[in-house]
Amino acid sequence: MSILPPNATTAERALEDAMLARIDLSSVPTLRNPWTCPAEVLPVLASELSISHWDTAWSEAEKRQAVADATAFHKIKGTRAAVEEVLARHHGALDVVVWHEANPRRSPFTFEVRAPAAEIPASFLTQDRAEAIIRDVAAAKSLRDHFDFVQNIGLTSGMFVAAGGKSGTALRADYAAARDDSRDWSILLQTEDGEPIANGEAADFLETN
Repeated sequence: MSILPPNATTAERALEDAMLARIDLSSVPTLRNPWTCPAEVLPVLASELSISHWDTAWSEAEKRQAVADATAFHKIKGTRAAVEEVLARHHGALDVVVWHEANPRRSPFTFEVRAPAAEIPASFLTQDRAEAIIRDVAAAKSLRDHFDFVQNIGLTSGMFVAAGGKSGTALRADYAAARDDSRDWSILLQTEDGEPIANGEAADFLETN
């Protein structure tokens, strides 16, 4: 029997019916806990927490972790950290390169999600996986940012530079031409010491011919 007045609202009557049904509400706190609730409740909690990157293909452990991290994730959503977090769930080698880090620089408010081919095999990066990565990044990034998803091949090479130099000094000398009318000393007879031999009679030096 109802004890509500005739003018009771619909909500009041529903609350009374619930109380009369003696429903056990002791499990309500458990249902809202991602670590203790039944697995079938997890999608409901994800919807309530607006988890935009929810994936039905996740394992139960991944779903519970995503629900548990939802509040903290919403605090960083729209930042680079949020993008890196969703990428880490796919593969640890996925990298983010924002516009001012690229060489050459990209346009402002753009970035690249790079999948290094040397670390992420083609067997992992299927079309479905690539689409999931793009979808999750789009949900985590800032609305003003635009991005490209690329698979890059990193090449590393060494460069050795050798150089040689030679030092020197340049000198400039100016000479004036003049006629030499002096005697040719090379045709004179000379002693062992290189002295010319004098001709006592002619008061001159002896020549070789």
